[in-house]
Amino acid sequence: MRRIKVFLGRTNRQLRVALFMNNLHQLLLEACAFLIPIFALVGFGLVIYDFGFLPFWVNNPTLMLWGQLVLNALVVLLGLRLFLRLFISKKRWSRIFNFTGWLYILFLALFVLPEKQALTSYDTNKFLMLKLLLYAGFVTTFIVETSYLLQFIYNRAISPALLFVGSFLFLIFIGTFMLLLPNATTGGIRLVDALFTATSAVCVTGLAVVDTATQFTTFGQLLIAILIQLGGLGFMTFAGLLAYAVGGQSNLKTELAFKDMMNTAQINNIMYFIYQVVSVTFLFEAIGAVCIYFSLDGALFERRLDRIFFSLFHAVSAFCNAGFSTYTNGLFEQPIRFNYALHTIIAFLIILGGIGFPIIFNLSRFARIKLLNLINALKGNPVRLHFPKLININSKLALQVSGILLLIGFVCFLLFERSGTLQHHPSLWGKVVTSFFGAVTPRTGGFNSVDMTLLSLPMVLIYLLLMWIGASPGSMGGGIRTTTIGVAFLNMASVLRGKDRTEYYFAEISHQSTRRAFAIILISFLLIGLFIFLVSVNDGDKGLIVIAFETFSAFSTTGLSLGITPQLTTESKLVLVMTMFVGRVGMLTIFVAFIKQARQLYYRYPKEEIMF
Repeated sequence: MRRIKVFLGRTNRQLRVALFMNNLHQLLLEACAFLIPIFALVGFGLVIYDFGFLPFWVNNPTLMLWGQLVLNALVVLLGLRLFLRLFISKKRWSRIFNFTGWLYILFLALFVLPEKQALTSYDTNKFLMLKLLLYAGFVTTFIVETSYLLQFIYNRAISPALLFVGSFLFLIFIGTFMLLLPNATTGGIRLVDALFTATSAVCVTGLAVVDTATQFTTFGQLLIAILIQLGGLGFMTFAGLLAYAVGGQSNLKTELAFKDMMNTAQINNIMYFIYQVVSVTFLFEAIGAVCIYFSLDGALFERRLDRIFFSLFHAVSAFCNAGFSTYTNGLFEQPIRFNYALHTIIAFLIILGGIGFPIIFNLSRFARIKLLNLINALKGNPVRLHFPKLININSKLALQVSGILLLIGFVCFLLFERSGTLQHHPSLWGKVVTSFFGAVTPRTGGFNSVDMTLLSLPMVLIYLLLMWIGASPGSMGGGIRTTTIGVAFLNMASVLRGKDRTEYYFAEISHQSTRRAFAIILISFLLIGLFIFLVSVNDGDKGLIVIAFETFSAFSTTGLSLGITPQLTTESKLVLVMTMFVGRVGMLTIFVAFIKQARQLYYRYPKEEIMF
């Protein structure tokens, strides 16, 4: 009996110790979860204060003291959280990600910051490298820790459409605040102009009310490039991927939210799909930046760093279909006006960014399987990989419509501009490249390699059509989408031929898709008409064609301009801000976000024919 009491006593003590350790473990985790975001926010504030208010080439002692405090705190807290999470079952790659992040912060605290403080000469490449390394750590830590909020947001009863719309509004407001910082511009900027520029960047439009080349500093241009990148892929995409990388897991609500925001039918392993999207984006932009760098004449830049920045900025702007340039006249600027290699590279980046990620992945899978079958055939291996409908109907329709639109734009540009803007390009190759670029850029690209104000009226009308249609679904571009106009034309052909259904490549297009296509077309015309009317109320003296062109450009997030945007009144600028936002997120998305959706209907009224 005594042995039983001793055993029970030991068991109770072990249980109490285990319970205490578990409570201590939870308490420490909660303390880390509370303190780390605070120090990350302070570090991010130091970056904003330094870049936004202080001269760049300076070591502020007070700022360095705060930086040391924040880094030391983050080293301790991140290390403690990393140790505590070893007892929780996590994926290996998540542990590696967290451990690498902690090592980077430790490296900044032990080596980078002390060496930066010890420098006596600031106007050097070493100072630049150390400062960028240090502040990259602060910004990355802040973004990673902020992404944890998504786990809370996704568990709330919030529709994915509302999250999508809200993320763009949040990014626009943050961008507006950043562009108002003193060091972002050369001589200050009005609030409405900062809001317009931030909206144009986040919505990857490219319309500008101030000159990006002269009115914004390098820091301001860097902010615009970051806004373009975040707006092109979506802020929630980056934050969600980081939250998944740090946490190592995602719940069903998170995956369903991202399925709707990424406009994909894929449900299983949606986070891997997002990882592919981000990886492909960075890969194409990196390749494009390298190609742009070697296509440029080094004599155009004072420093190699300026040449690198130009290449990265235009690669991001082109792939995201934004159309922003660090030259006042875009690609029509005198030093690069006849650089046809540069124009071709940017044109292909625009096409890749506007074709849509689902189509890119579909085509890459098709190419991989065909290559494997070819290799097997060369080896004499009879095994062949075969998948029915390897290129799905969405890819076929989008590619076919895109090809037709590019061909129409190319031929029309050659035809209508032969005695106009093409006269600036005397060689045949120059005319061909300029016409090809002129066919690509209105597909929400936004760059100009000619003087847009000299376009002939027929070409302006062709541009209105191309901008309105825009890019493919699931891409960086805007417009009503190539598949939308494709479905509308297929349905029209079915009606003319007396068919009771719409078919394409041995498949029947669903009634829901047809209804959605015509709803998007009708809503776009109604909204564009409304926005044209609102702009003409205050700026009617500019002319209907010019106002319509700017409005179509804003709604389709293209960014091409006939030159009146900087001259618009404040009221008209706000109308275009609304136009760009609606065009980027989609009016249907806004309706779904704020209008209660009808549930499944369990009744049906008698059908009646309407006379047309």
